[in-house]
Amino acid sequence: MAMSDALIIGAGPFGLSISTHLRSRGIEHTIVGRPMDTWRAHMPLGMFLKSEPYGSVISAPGQGYDIATYSKVHGFDDYVDRVGPLSIERFLGYADWFTKELVPEVKDITVTNVTPVNDGFKVEFAEESPMFTRQVIVATGLLPYQRIPEELSGLPADLVSHTAAHHRLDLFSGKRVAVIGAGQSSLQTAALLHESGADVQVIVRKDHLIWETAIPAELHFPANILQPPHYLCEGWGCVFYGSPSLFRLMPRPLRTNKALTTFGPKGAWWLRDRFEGVVDVLFNHQTTSAESHGSGVRLHLDGPKQTSLDVDHVIAGTGFRIDMSRLPFLSAEIQASITTTAGCPVVNRVGESSVSGLYFAGAHSMINLGPGVRFVAGTHATSGKLASTLARRLRRGTGPAAPEPVAAAAGSATAI
Repeated sequence: MAMSDALIIGAGPFGLSISTHLRSRGIEHTIVGRPMDTWRAHMPLGMFLKSEPYGSVISAPGQGYDIATYSKVHGFDDYVDRVGPLSIERFLGYADWFTKELVPEVKDITVTNVTPVNDGFKVEFAEESPMFTRQVIVATGLLPYQRIPEELSGLPADLVSHTAAHHRLDLFSGKRVAVIGAGQSSLQTAALLHESGADVQVIVRKDHLIWETAIPAELHFPANILQPPHYLCEGWGCVFYGSPSLFRLMPRPLRTNKALTTFGPKGAWWLRDRFEGVVDVLFNHQTTSAESHGSGVRLHLDGPKQTSLDVDHVIAGTGFRIDMSRLPFLSAEIQASITTTAGCPVVNRVGESSVSGLYFAGAHSMINLGPGVRFVAGTHATSGKLASTLARRLRRGTGPAAPEPVAAAAGSATAI
């Protein structure tokens, strides 16, 4: 059986970043997955990232692997660090370059089962023979946790979908589409649908939308002190929520609340002109139920203006709900042993769960490490620390320390 000191499951920003930090410390490891697949296959063409270009950089142990360097090397003279926005095409080009330069050994294979064995884990794959590894790092992202509201769940898949299900929105040209939600994914999806020739109706529970304010194009004193730039965003709140060590100073119940509610639904400043006065929004309305009607959908609404709406398709921009049972490769033994809070695994300061040697990176760890780990910016706060801890333990030949004990909160899944 093949052996490895560590296995990374997932080749998105967190998996790639962790791999570069392990490699720089000489830790033999394996990384599996299809590089940047969620971004490549589940983000719409024409999309722009909400984060500023400088905040979309994947953490690496050395200098010269940021988007500015990538753009310079490839002759993209239009790149700016601030007040982007950054297109999905440019971001994927950067990520492919990052992978080629720093993580060339990614294996595009599928993990089917992870089972604890003596001092490690037996890992099985769909395409290859099993392997033994001492540490497993789950960096699978949010895609498994797409949330379709209960009132829509009875519709067939060809009539309802999640915003993360679409790469080609032009396929809805000439169709009437309802988009549910007030966050960036909903608003940008609606704008792209409209620009692709669809008739779009956005449904929002509240009486208004919230839009972010553009950051200054240049930093000057004292603004850079009052609103310090951070990979996550700008301001002292961003510094706090982007720092796991600071976030962990809060009481545990408050941590859970802030992890789930901070950076709530908002539209990017640069999207506003493409949306307001262009896309029709039905405020103060909520979908109560839905049914197939003819070749489309009839939505039943609770609101002051309309009680129903007929459309060809419904797209839910209703976020994600982390739930460990949606990771089928984790064995029944692991599922029974892992401690969770609000559906997320309880982890220590470097992401290790209650199952010794099993780590979680990215949004999985937000309850204990802060809301910043939901974004690419979180790689800068976590990847190096995790790799450093693994390197130290492997040199000493000691097993990983167990995470702090935390009582599980009521409920096994919470929307984020």
